[in-house]
Amino acid sequence: MSMLIRIGRRAVASLFLTARTGAALTAALALGASACATVAGEHEVEAKFLVKPTSQSTFSGWSEVSIAQDPNSVDGAELRFIRLEARDNNVPDLTFIKSITAEAVVDGVATVVAKKAPMPAGERIVPLDRAYHGDIREFFYEDAENDGYTVHVDWHGEVDLKKTIPAEGVWMRVIIAIRVE
Repeated sequence: MSMLIRIGRRAVASLFLTARTGAALTAALALGASACATVAGEHEVEAKFLVKPTSQSTFSGWSEVSIAQDPNSVDGAELRFIRLEARDNNVPDLTFIKSITAEAVVDGVATVVAKKAPMPAGERIVPLDRAYHGDIREFFYEDAENDGYTVHVDWHGEVDLKKTIPAEGVWMRVIIAIRVE
């Protein structure tokens, strides 16, 4: 099964998807009609992005995952949750991020799938507020360039420049849970 992961960077932070993300999305969303029933159920995928301090107070990035098979070959896929955590154990909480928004983009139309503002004090792991409750298969579009189907996600937010952030930035881990039917 072929798959392509593309990453983009803009402004202050860069967003990277791990190989685990692409493999899990491929397994969960790109199943053929003869797929084993054990793939149905809840699955977690992982992404990461870097929040790096600059003179600006915003960060943004994008990610794309391409899969070879039509995501409509499964009965449905639902976003269950998205949660953030700092990968650096020395970061006491996520309050250095004032806000974050994740948007799925198809044909130039952005749909907010999750967001959070403000981040709670004292919490290292923060669930985002789910804003989209429908079938996420609609966010995959046919992509001739990659000979498959692609989902594009824009991430953007604001950083609190009054908080101390290491010069090298803070890597954030994003866990995404989906339910495949």
